[in-house]
Order: sequence, then structure tokens, then C-alpha cells
Amino acid sequence: MEGFYFYWCSWACWIFATFLMKKTKVRTMLAAAVLISIMLSIYHITIGGFSITLSFLFALVIAYYFITKKSGWKLVYMLLSMMMVSFVYASFHLLILIDPVWMLIDKTWMVAIMLTFVCLMLHHHFPERLLCIIAGSCQGEMMYAFVIKTYSFPYAIGSLAFLDELSLSCVCLALWSVLENLSVYADMVHKQMKRNKPL
Repeated sequence: MEGFYFYWCSWACWIFATFLMKKTKVRTMLAAAVLISIMLSIYHITIGGFSITLSFLFALVIAYYFITKKSGWKLVYMLLSMMMVSFVYASFHLLILIDPVWMLIDKTWMVAIMLTFVCLMLHHHFPERLLCIIAGSCQGEMMYAFVIKTYSFPYAIGSLAFLDELSLSCVCLALWSVLENLSVYADMVHKQMKRNKPL
């Protein structure tokens, strides 16, 4: 069922941000962005003959906004890494379209795992990985749609299937980030326990 991963991950993220995160500006922005994405996912507009979901445009605009805040080589590297993710996304979907027989697991999981792996190789910090995977996936979706249109196949940019892949990719990145920092958290807890240990 298309949209299952998107709605499940979105509501889980909103609950985490609303009830578990500290009351900061980041928490408010994250919770609001997730709710807006959910609300916009059912609306489409037509641009240049393409049907595009508003959630897709919202995610793309937000990603570009934060990317434009970078400068110098950081911006150049982010743009290059985004293009790499875009080509991986579009190429993988074209390969699935041409020869779907070789898929071993669900397509959504395969795309999410592949994009996560690419972003982990390109960036070392979670915010950069998140920006790269969102912007790169959106650009890859547009590239794929342009190729599909040349063969007159109907295709909606940013459909629930795309949102499933993107949300699952973001969750995979978040989980990997938690695993990366697990030793740091454990060390902090250990030091805190030693500090509070009675003599």
C-alpha cells in the first residue's frame, strides 16, 4: 500500500519531536514541517505537463533553502554529492523499469538502503546527509520523470511511492546516526554513573 511508510514515519517523527525533544526552535520547525508534509501529500499541481505533489515541492524548497546557506567549497561539495544521489536514484529506477525480475526485496527498501549507503559515503554529519538525500532524491525523481515522459508514460512526480522511499531513507539515516553515537552516549552515561557513585 503506497503511503504506508510515509505516513507511519511522519507520525512517528512528529510524536518524537513533540513529546521527546527539548523545547527549542528546531523542535518546533521539525514538528511543523512534518505536519505540513502530511497535509500537502494529497494535493497535486500541474507544471509543464507534469503532475507534482505539493509535499514534493515543499521538501525540495526546504532542502534548497538550507543548502543555499552554505558557501564556498562546502556548497560545491554539497551540489556535487546531490547530483551523485540524483543519478543513483534515477538510474536505479530506470533499471527497475527495464528489468524488474532481479529485485530480491521490496523496491522501497532497496531504494532506501542504496540512497542511505551513498549518503553515508559522501557525508559524515547527519544534517548534511539529510539535506543530500532529500534534495538528491527530489532531483533524481525529476530526472526520472523527464525520461519517462519521452516515452509518453504517465507519471506523477513526488507520488506516495516516492514519499515512502524518501521517508524510509531518512529513517535509515537517523537510525545509523544513533548507532554511530551510541558509544558516545554510553560513555556519557558511564561517566555520570561514576560521578554519582557514593564513596
